[in-house]
Amino acid sequence: MVHCMVGCPGYAYSDERRIPLALLNNMLGGPILNSRLSLALRERNGLTYHNESNYTPYSDAGIISIYFGTDPAQYEKALAIVHQELAKLRNQKLTKIQLHTIQKQLIGQLAIAQESNLGQMLSIGKSFLFKDKFDPIEEIIARIESTTAEELMEIANEVFEPNRISMLTFQVK
Repeated sequence: MVHCMVGCPGYAYSDERRIPLALLNNMLGGPILNSRLSLALRERNGLTYHNESNYTPYSDAGIISIYFGTDPAQYEKALAIVHQELAKLRNQKLTKIQLHTIQKQLIGQLAIAQESNLGQMLSIGKSFLFKDKFDPIEEIIARIESTTAEELMEIANEVFEPNRISMLTFQVK
C-alpha cells in the first residue's frame, strides 16, 4: 500500500478568501461523496478506497492537504489524476449549476454543524481567538453565496500553483 499526502499553503483564518477556499476544498475532496477526487479516483477508476482533502486555517497561515492510499502499481496513475483535478480547478471556470451546488452543500454542512451547541461554542471561541470578533452564521452564508466562479478560479490558480505543492509518500511493504 502506498500512502500519499499532497499539500500546499492556504489562507489564514483572518483572510476573507478562506471561505472561497473552503468551497474549493469541499468540492475537491471534502466530506461529500460526490467530491471530485472521490469520483475520479474511486468511482471512475477504482484506484483508492479512501481519499480526502482538508483545509485548515490557522492564525497566521493555512494548509490544504490531499490524502489517498493506493496499490503501488496504481500510484502513478492516482497521483496523475490528483494533479489533473487540481489543473481543472485552475483552468476551468465552474458553471452556474456547479457553483450553486457547492455553495448549497457547504451551507448545508454549516447548518448541520450549528445544531450542536458544542460546535457553535467552539466556532465562536475560535473566531474570537483569531479575529477578536464573532462572525455570525448569516455573514458566513452571505460570503459563501457571494463567491463567484471567477474568484474560485483565481484562488485555485494562486493556491494550487504547481510550484507551491509539496508531497510526502510512504510505502508499506
